[in-house]
Amino acid sequence: MYPVSIIVPTFNDKKFVSDALNSIFAQSYTDYEVIVVDGGSTDGTLEILKQYEGKITLFRQKGRGVSQAKNEAIGRAKGEYITFLDADDLWYPEKLKIQVEFLNTHPEYGFCSSDVDFFNEEGIFIKGAIRQEKNPRSGQVFDELFRNNFISSATIFLRRECFDKAGLFNERIFYAEDTDMWLRIAKYFQLGYIPRSLAKYRVHAQARTQQFDKHYGSMEQIYRSLINDDPRYFSKRKLLIRNVYYNLYRRWAYRYFEVKEYRLARKIYLKAIKHQPLNFICWKYTLSTFLPKKMINSLREVKAKTRYAN
Repeated sequence: MYPVSIIVPTFNDKKFVSDALNSIFAQSYTDYEVIVVDGGSTDGTLEILKQYEGKITLFRQKGRGVSQAKNEAIGRAKGEYITFLDADDLWYPEKLKIQVEFLNTHPEYGFCSSDVDFFNEEGIFIKGAIRQEKNPRSGQVFDELFRNNFISSATIFLRRECFDKAGLFNERIFYAEDTDMWLRIAKYFQLGYIPRSLAKYRVHAQARTQQFDKHYGSMEQIYRSLINDDPRYFSKRKLLIRNVYYNLYRRWAYRYFEVKEYRLARKIYLKAIKHQPLNFICWKYTLSTFLPKKMINSLREVKAKTRYAN
């Protein structure tokens, strides 16, 4: 029996998985088990994982989705605490020690998270790190989390009872399944915040249109499901719902705008405007999509040059 169970999902992560596992084995806290669940890798990931035989428990689950893989790993886990590390992210050496001590001494919290640093595929730190020093969020955070997911999965650390109460990952969701899980847990448990960076989250190159389309579509599904499951709770939070949907559609539309899919951007911007009809920024982007594509591109180039000049 180990106090901590670490779950590492992998799929074609040959380039990064060794670094992730080595960051686990470099932890100052050592009383844990590592469960690696591979989703059917074909790039040599399994050959690398074989080098860790005796240190990890490995099982394969081809083509059944990351949520189902995580759920099976949770079922196999023996720890009082459960935590996750994606195969392309890294932990700082004190991560487990700090979080075990934190939950041991704060029984009022069901789970905890921390700040996180962002770095790219080459290992270089980049802007975008999650920092909460000026606005630390802990305790009952469901509404704040519903408004914007500020929890990095690389820093999450949970008591097993969180899953006993809130259930497991939704196997019908294939993108943003973590956000859905943390929200459902936050309905029942308080979140503890640790004011230091305990992990490094790897930001990959620009995602393809289909990927962010599925991500934002999943977020739309998650919000709708949560609202429908508890209409009494959300009947008192109509402004929160409007702001959440506005931000969802605004970000979704801008991703289309970034890749010059202006007609699709317009379609999603109009959804955002339904929730905030007087928002000038959305109207500006929406109206600009009616211009000829070459003109929009030229205006964007001028704007970019002006920004860099300043």
